[in-house]
Amino acid sequence: MNFKIQKTSPKRVLLKSYIDFQSIEIVLKIIKEYKNKNLQISVIGKFHQKKLNNVENPVTLENRYKKLFESSEGFEILSNPEIGTIFITGFLGALFSEEVELKKIGSMPTGPFGILRGLGIDKEKVTHFINILNKGNYLLVIRGNENELTSIEDHLNILEKVYI
Repeated sequence: MNFKIQKTSPKRVLLKSYIDFQSIEIVLKIIKEYKNKNLQISVIGKFHQKKLNNVENPVTLENRYKKLFESSEGFEILSNPEIGTIFITGFLGALFSEEVELKKIGSMPTGPFGILRGLGIDKEKVTHFINILNKGNYLLVIRGNENELTSIEDHLNILEKVYI
């Protein structure tokens, strides 16, 4: 009897921030071209009470997200006492809306921090990105195999120098 040992690349998480939703859309369209079904993607953003324009309108954002992913799965809106009103798309939506003692994890003061730490991101990096989110930037979270993420990260770094 012969056994084949399938070697798999370790999984990791790529976390990036973007100043506007249009940049996220550009990046997601490029990632979509990879046609990799194993990638898990989430976007986290903060709603600004003073500028709920067409881009930041919850319904508009959800529609734009659905258009990008051809899915409405994983779109959550929560109020966090430390950050404000946030939206979460993709695979992290379920984690943010999971309840502990009748309260959604994403609504707890340290909920977003704990979720990102649980993905294996170091404490300093999570703190940095939570602060950036709080200032109004969007966070892009991609989980996948090391090899795929390295390739995507290289491509995104080049793209950001040119377009974003």
